[in-house]
Amino acid sequence: PKTYQLVQTDSSMSVNPFAGAVAWWSDKTKYLVTTSPTALGRGRIAGVFRNAITPGNYGCIQIQGPCPNVKYVDAPTAAPSAAGLFVIPSATAGKADCLAAGSAATYPVLGLSSGVIPGADSTGPVDLDVPETP
Repeated sequence: PKTYQLVQTDSSMSVNPFAGAVAWWSDKTKYLVTTSPTALGRGRIAGVFRNAITPGNYGCIQIQGPCPNVKYVDAPTAAPSAAGLFVIPSATAGKADCLAAGSAATYPVLGLSSGVIPGADSTGPVDLDVPETP
């Protein structure tokens, strides 16, 4: 099953949310998210946008379950595969990275890779497992 979280997008972010973009908490107490990994730090992952949302508006991000289109950096550390590699937040706005098998995750894990990047758009499937906000 998939789980979603209702959020508001930060009106001051420089990269607008797009389908597959990684979301970070801008203010967790207000359920405010951004695409910027540097706003409060790469470790404050919130989930993944499933569609574009105009900054300042409300929408949902996916936090659990199979997600068919997570956006990766142009050159992931390891090629995503069905082997269940760790998918972590990258330093690039709205994008994730994938770690090689046996690597220690340096940031909280978004989930596990569940397939390859099928085309040139750098998106691939991930089984998301982001902790829910209380």
